[in-house]
Amino acid sequence: MQFFRIETLIKIGFFVIAVIVFFILYTFLKEPTKLNSKKFKTNSYLAGNQINNATAPIEPADIVDDKNDIHMLHAQANGLKKPFATNAEFEDRYKSLVSDFKLVEIKDCRLYHLKSLKHSHPYLIPEAVYMLNELAIRFQRKLKEKDLGNYCFFLTSVLRTQETQQNLSKRNGNAAEMSSHFYGTTMDISYKHFLNLDNDSIVPSWEIIQELMHTVVEMRKECKLLAVRERKQSCFHITVVCGKPNTKEN
Repeated sequence: MQFFRIETLIKIGFFVIAVIVFFILYTFLKEPTKLNSKKFKTNSYLAGNQINNATAPIEPADIVDDKNDIHMLHAQANGLKKPFATNAEFEDRYKSLVSDFKLVEIKDCRLYHLKSLKHSHPYLIPEAVYMLNELAIRFQRKLKEKDLGNYCFFLTSVLRTQETQQNLSKRNGNAAEMSSHFYGTTMDISYKHFLNLDNDSIVPSWEIIQELMHTVVEMRKECKLLAVRERKQSCFHITVVCGKPNTKEN
């Protein structure tokens, strides 16, 4: 009987350890994309005060209707210097850009999930990741304040090559020939459906759309992003706004 008790306790111990290890791994995999600012000589998003210190002209606005030309202006000022012409070029170059901390991979987490990216790749410049994380955290905070539940939004488009843009323009009349998506500064956030984090279901919700809109407008007023609401694609087209680098850090 004593041997049976010891064997049972050992089995219980292994089970508890397995549960703990699973919880740690699950929590790690669900963490949002984290960035170590020490890896970057300057952090032009966290530098702050984009209203007075943006790398390209911008004025505070309480609506989200920024045209493609201003998205392009900020994307070219802050993003990749050379867009990818083809998907083959992306495959050839992206790993070196990740190693140099010029691109960061975006993965599913508790703040946002990726939808099927048929015409883009899940990569952004570090500043855009900081902005995306801040937007998602503010959005979920608003949901909590309104007791609307635990939800995250979907990213439907991220970094595009010129090749994918051409393919997309054949199907989507909203897709301009020149896109800020080329530069790793821009993402599309769907407001059509949201992921319920409690039961893993996908649902539409007018109330949640409003809180997402309020969050986007709030950050647009602070000049932290540019945005336009695309009704045909049911998404917010968003580009990060960066501040001028702090020369004292160079």
